[in-house]
Amino acid sequence: MNEIATRAVSGLLYVALLTTAMFFSPLSFYIVIGVFSVLSLWEFQRLINFSSILGPIILISLFSLAYMGLLSEGMIAFMAGWAVALNCFLTYLCLSQKKPSYSFVLKSSFTLFYLICSSVFIPLLMNLSSPKAPFYLLLFYLSIWVNNSFAYLVGSRFGKTKLFPTISPKKSWEGYWGGTIATLVLVYFVENNFLLFGTIWWVIGLLIPLFATLGDFIQSYFKRRANVKDSGTLFPGHGGFYDRMDSVIYTAPFYYLLIKFI
Repeated sequence: MNEIATRAVSGLLYVALLTTAMFFSPLSFYIVIGVFSVLSLWEFQRLINFSSILGPIILISLFSLAYMGLLSEGMIAFMAGWAVALNCFLTYLCLSQKKPSYSFVLKSSFTLFYLICSSVFIPLLMNLSSPKAPFYLLLFYLSIWVNNSFAYLVGSRFGKTKLFPTISPKKSWEGYWGGTIATLVLVYFVENNFLLFGTIWWVIGLLIPLFATLGDFIQSYFKRRANVKDSGTLFPGHGGFYDRMDSVIYTAPFYYLLIKFI
């Protein structure tokens, strides 16, 4: 099986598992995302050479509190602020190609505010006080999957102008716009049928590809610093769980805040 077919099959199975879990019950989705997030955290900590059992404990605790509805609005706002701040800081480090020394404080901050806090906003989309919450969540995953898939397909076939070769040499502007256009078409179709976003549907359609691409860049940044190709090998054609979750983790707090302010 060639690489495109392998990526397509494993990607479809991944989306099918998540879709089944989110519509079966909130608990099943929390469990699936919790397992994926813990494994992503483990792979991420290996990349930055940081061994701490506190990370998984904090992640599982926050997921449990979120499921039981015990995270206050103040706590959610605190996590959102720090997650967005750390994501912006990581974007700056990545695009400027700065490589600060991995101090204990920096490793702890990356672990807690980038990966853990950002990951919590994935299941929190299920907690939105709206009957459309499952559709917001489903579109979140579908749009990232469509963007990444079409960016890869268009980029591998037509990509000539490199997007950021020093960070991710295979990504191209042609692939980026291919993924963005496909995402806009998807969001437009969903908006026409489910009326999720109103007149700002196109903002969502433009921002998700941007955030998803930045999330992938940041993961590439950490992999290059660790001198590895993939964070793991459990997803054929995709690498590990962190390879599969990078765009989702980075985009989640931004998407959550966009939904809250609609």
